[in-house]
Amino acid sequence: MDGEEPNQNIEQEEILIEKEWDRIERLLAHQNRVANSLAVIEADKLFREVLGIISFGETVNEAIQNASDTFSNIKGLMEARKVYEDIIEVPGFSVDQKVAKQVTAIYLQAILDMMGKDYQEKGFWKKLANEITYFGELHPRLLRNIFVGILVFLVGVWFLADTTPGQWLVNLAVGLTHFILSWVWWLILILLVILGIVAVSWLFFERHRR
Repeated sequence: MDGEEPNQNIEQEEILIEKEWDRIERLLAHQNRVANSLAVIEADKLFREVLGIISFGETVNEAIQNASDTFSNIKGLMEARKVYEDIIEVPGFSVDQKVAKQVTAIYLQAILDMMGKDYQEKGFWKKLANEITYFGELHPRLLRNIFVGILVFLVGVWFLADTTPGQWLVNLAVGLTHFILSWVWWLILILLVILGIVAVSWLFFERHRR
C-alpha cells in the first residue's frame, strides 16, 4: 500500500501543477527581469512540491541525489537550482527572459520525469481553454456578466427575429457596422497616402542633399 501512495499523490497534484505552470508561462512572457526571476522561483517551488512526494532528504539537493535515477538531466537540474539560489540569496541578482526560459524548461522536464510523463505542447484549443479559465479566476464577476450579456442578446434576437422592431434593430446594427467599417477603410487609406507622401518627400530631400 505504501508503494502506491506517491503515484496517487502525484496524480492529485497534476491538475494543480498544470494550472500553476500556466501562470509561470505568463510571467515568462514579460520583458521584465523581475517577472522572469519570479518565474524561476515559482518553477523551483513546484519542483520541490513534487520532489517531496517521490523522494526524501534533509535538504533539497540531498533529495535530488536520492532520486537521481529519476531525472533525465541531473546536471542541468543542479545548474537550474544554482540560478534559483542566486536569485534568492544574492542581492540585486536577476535573470533575463532567455535564461529564465532555459531554467524553467529544465524544471518542467524534471517535474515530468518525476511524474513519468513526456512533454507535450498544448494545442490551440487547450491554450484557449486555459486562458478562459485563468481569466475567469481573476475576473469571475466580469466573465459571468459577459456570458449573461451574450445569453440575453441571443434570447432577444430569437424573440425579435420575426418582428418589425427586431428587423429594424438588425438593419440598424448592420448599417452602423457598415458605416464604421467604411470609415476605418477610409482612415487606413488616408494614413497610407500620408505615409507615401512622407516617404517620397524624404527620398527627394535625401537625393538633393547628395
